[in-house]
Amino acid sequence: MTIDDTTAMWDGELWPEGWEQYEPAHEVAEQALDAGAATVPLVNLPDRFWSSRPLFKNVREAAWASVVSADAVLGSLLARAAAMVDHRIKFDSGRGPTGSLNTFVNLIGPSGAGKTEAMRASTRLLLPPRYLSRLDGTPDPELYRDGIGLGTGEGMAEAYMGWVQRETGEVDRKGEPKTEKVRAQVRHNTFFYVDEGQTLAKMMQERQGSTVGMAIRTAWTGGALGQANAREENTRFLPDGSYSMGLIIGYQPQVAQHLLADGGPGTPQRFLWLSAIDPHIPDEPVPLPDPFRMPVQMPDGDPIVSFPADLRAQLRREQLARQRGEVVLDELDSHVPLMRCKLAALLALLDERFDVTWEDWELGGLIWTTSCAVRDRLIEFGRQEAERNQRAQIERRRQEAVAIRLAERGVDSTVERVAAWICDKVRDKERIAKGKLRKLLPSRDRDWYEPGLAHAEALRWIRIDEDRYLTPGPARVDRGGGQGDTCPPLGAENGGPADE
Repeated sequence: MTIDDTTAMWDGELWPEGWEQYEPAHEVAEQALDAGAATVPLVNLPDRFWSSRPLFKNVREAAWASVVSADAVLGSLLARAAAMVDHRIKFDSGRGPTGSLNTFVNLIGPSGAGKTEAMRASTRLLLPPRYLSRLDGTPDPELYRDGIGLGTGEGMAEAYMGWVQRETGEVDRKGEPKTEKVRAQVRHNTFFYVDEGQTLAKMMQERQGSTVGMAIRTAWTGGALGQANAREENTRFLPDGSYSMGLIIGYQPQVAQHLLADGGPGTPQRFLWLSAIDPHIPDEPVPLPDPFRMPVQMPDGDPIVSFPADLRAQLRREQLARQRGEVVLDELDSHVPLMRCKLAALLALLDERFDVTWEDWELGGLIWTTSCAVRDRLIEFGRQEAERNQRAQIERRRQEAVAIRLAERGVDSTVERVAAWICDKVRDKERIAKGKLRKLLPSRDRDWYEPGLAHAEALRWIRIDEDRYLTPGPARVDRGGGQGDTCPPLGAENGGPADE
């Protein structure tokens, strides 16, 4: 589906103004490959996004002060904000107050591009809210796991689990309630960070692949995560809507192809794709802005982030069009509405509001379209690179086949030449011992003596008697009409070996 087609279908709202600034992915990928580049140039959020709010200005300054990509710091900040939000806060875009804010981001760049430092810059800029902090303001690990590894699918649920004392319903001799130690969910907020996507790519190719992929897809929607086992120590289960989660993965462009290939189950659709390369970082040092705390506090009423009535109506029309089959989105765009709702809701919360505005929707759309441009360039670069590699492999195989054939022809020619030499010598000597004839053969051709001898005998140019003596054979060669000698001509015209 082209951008123009999508705009027509979605009344210009799915792809907000500004998409046209990005060059077509296939052209950029082709130019990069023609230039011999190891990867394709990625894109960044436009200036009008960064100048739209003081928060974004601070994010870019924090990034540039650390000499890393502003887009990467923004993505890290959004994922960390999603992890810090109270799990009871949901958004209602017209389908009920069930929307999860869990947000996952891929930071794309070559090795050494500063993906880890971008995550750290967001950590320094955005501090956890008071309800997840110790008295000194640092994160309380009992309430909030900040920046832990992903592990397996089971490990995602395990990050929220612990041991608690639970009353059994019985009392002891003193009349006090009896308790037992059991496994249970002990926290609701976790931020995961994987500094190298190769780890996830390897897991998804091995046994853990189905588990971790399924866990990522479920966690993004806030669905029930984990499983209950017969053994208490292995039980890890998170009810639907009982946790908040943010996830950052650092990917090199080539490694990201593994995740992009998992589009069928729906894994790459659940990620934002943002560039860890930022060509706009100024030469002069940029001062580091002051950090701020996640501003969200639980409201007095229902903890619901609401959407404008006209936006909810639009989202409903779009959902009806998909359900009726009137609009079919590209596989990798299948979660556009939900992703944009998450982004708009997070931007509202970071602005200390529980109501989404059309500006939130538009700004979230700019983040999404930039993500799409990065993702599509990666896909197209990987596709074209794979095609070129395949063509190169086919050409290598063709050249190998030609070389083998030429070698075979060379062997055939050598055997033919040695057989003609044998035939000529036997004709001259009339009868000669096999071993003696071999000694007369030039040393450079002695490895071909037995094949040449067999060839000459097969053509009946010579005979070999029981005493291993060679004599002329009955076969004769036509040399342009009429009978000729029993052997083919020797000399420069057929390359026969010279006597030593």
